[in-house]
Amino acid sequence: MNRKRGWIIAAILQVLFLLFIAGSYYSIDYFGKEIKIKTVPVDPRDILYGDYVTLRFDISTVPVSKWKGETHLLASRQRTAFVVLEENKEGYYEVQSVYPDKPEVKDHQVLLKGQAERIWGDTSEQMQINYGIERYYVEENTGKTLEQQASDMVVTVRVAPWGTHKITDIKPR
Repeated sequence: MNRKRGWIIAAILQVLFLLFIAGSYYSIDYFGKEIKIKTVPVDPRDILYGDYVTLRFDISTVPVSKWKGETHLLASRQRTAFVVLEENKEGYYEVQSVYPDKPEVKDHQVLLKGQAERIWGDTSEQMQINYGIERYYVEENTGKTLEQQASDMVVTVRVAPWGTHKITDIKPR
């Protein structure tokens, strides 16, 4: 009898775990804050997944001066970075600061987690930050249209208070 009860409890826990995973993704729509970011897309095609747009955000290249940790921590490849964003006058979010550890943010700020890598540009040192939303799948045969509008795109991202984020819309400005 106890063995049967153990199997039932294990099955219930597995179902609850799966419901939690699905619920956390869909709860972004309810609890998340909507932000807009400027992009410059490029349109490749994936044989297995179809059309997608590779997005490069304004917030993806950041001066090292915005890094609020020890600079030697940026020497390693793909360092976890917490990026604090604030809305500008035009309604787009810009990088205010980047931290190696999760900071406290104010109500008007948004926190995105990414992977930072130090790069050297023409005149100054910069960080390239990958947020995990740089690839956006689109309906078949619609990627070319987005590619033609590449210089004037806006991506709407919804960011949950616990840091999970997803793209909800991509369109011309």
